[in-house]
Amino acid sequence: MRSLLLSLSFFLMAFSSFAGNAPKYGPTATRLFDSREFIRKNPARDYWALSQYYLPQQDSRSCSVAAAAMVLNAARSNQALTASDELISQKGLLEKVNLTLWKEGVGEGGRGIALDDFAPIMEASLKAYGFKNATVTLTHADSTNEFKKKVHSDLVQNEKSPTDFILANYLQSEFTGDPEGTVGHYAPVAAFDSKAKKVLIFDPDRQYYEPYWVSEETFIKGMNTLDPGKKKTRGYLFIRLGNQ
Repeated sequence: MRSLLLSLSFFLMAFSSFAGNAPKYGPTATRLFDSREFIRKNPARDYWALSQYYLPQQDSRSCSVAAAAMVLNAARSNQALTASDELISQKGLLEKVNLTLWKEGVGEGGRGIALDDFAPIMEASLKAYGFKNATVTLTHADSTNEFKKKVHSDLVQNEKSPTDFILANYLQSEFTGDPEGTVGHYAPVAAFDSKAKKVLIFDPDRQYYEPYWVSEETFIKGMNTLDPGKKKTRGYLFIRLGNQ
């Protein structure tokens, strides 16, 4: 059954890339469909939790909403839901977590959401959907070896555990090589191959991308970029669900 689901999942993701414009990739990026041995041979807990809920952002400024909805749906997959429990849509999430800062930041014409602002938004979103013991740890990127070690450690931990998720904030052009990707972007980490040192990104910019791997070095480089609005580097959120 898992083999059948895996084949179907890869087929649907591959087909989606041909349904719109052809995907673009940077020099270190690899399409999931061309590099899927890790998913075949490892538990890939976050991949299986997130892939069912892989959403396209509803507009060019709503990557934070799509990324949050993916993570929240994946987190709820272990809850006892009923037929009346709707999946978390981007529209539904914005209505339930009715924060002015978030609503003004997303949507066409919005200014985007900075990492420092996204952390409390994720905390509020988790509580709104019943995750009272969840924690959100914010880490800004830098060029130190300590940061590189922390990223590696968190990626390893995230890959081992089905109860935590990483949401990366990065400059999209560093990952994809697309010169138009010159603004901050959000996406969940779907897997980490520690042997190959590659990170699987579920980019919500589905007009152009299917899931892709980037090197751990590129992952760090993309986060270690300046958010001009806050004059701080980007980084990531490490979400731990805790005991619910």
